[in-house]
Amino acid sequence: MANTFYIVRHGQTNWNILGKTQGHGNSDLTKTGEVQAQELAQAMVNYPIDYIYSSDLGRAVQTAQIVGEKIGIEVEKTSALREMGFGVWEGLLIEEIKKDHANTYDTWRNEPHLVDIPQGETLHIIKERVDNFIKEINEKYDNKHILFVSHSVTVRVMLLSFLNSGMENIYRIKQDNTALNVVEYRDYGPVVIKMNDTSHIKNNEKINNSALE
Repeated sequence: MANTFYIVRHGQTNWNILGKTQGHGNSDLTKTGEVQAQELAQAMVNYPIDYIYSSDLGRAVQTAQIVGEKIGIEVEKTSALREMGFGVWEGLLIEEIKKDHANTYDTWRNEPHLVDIPQGETLHIIKERVDNFIKEINEKYDNKHILFVSHSVTVRVMLLSFLNSGMENIYRIKQDNTALNVVEYRDYGPVVIKMNDTSHIKNNEKINNSALE
């Protein structure tokens, strides 16, 4: 199962700009997000990608299809790569969450591994989901180069799991829009080769108004 994974977050969205919490809700890519995806696609030409898997949420699919069209690979959609479901927080601004869900937000900021957002998912649910997906992919393929297009929390959880690190460390990893992470599976386990690489973006615009910044 000596596969190499190229794991990216989707491009910038309208809700990213507004600072709204997305989760399973969706917001289309901005013009900047489309450009980011195109620049990512140009960078991915340099890698021997065999397959592309994308979250089935629109913003990830948009990003993945831009890459897929550039490198000539069809995108396979999967719910396994979806963002964490934020339940009643979805569509809300951070200030609204702080006001109406103060205690839960305090847990999210200080003990994220313990948070239980009403109608939402926990980080441990996301970890189980991505762990099962990676296991399935490694059982299906050997020595392949596979691109995953996913979301901020989900990518962070995946990286923490590769590093055998606890979910309480979710804030210790940053993931910008279309950031590239590269992970090689070896006989002794996964090795993180690259993390949060945005060198392909010509005009990198940082957004720090989300629930994870």
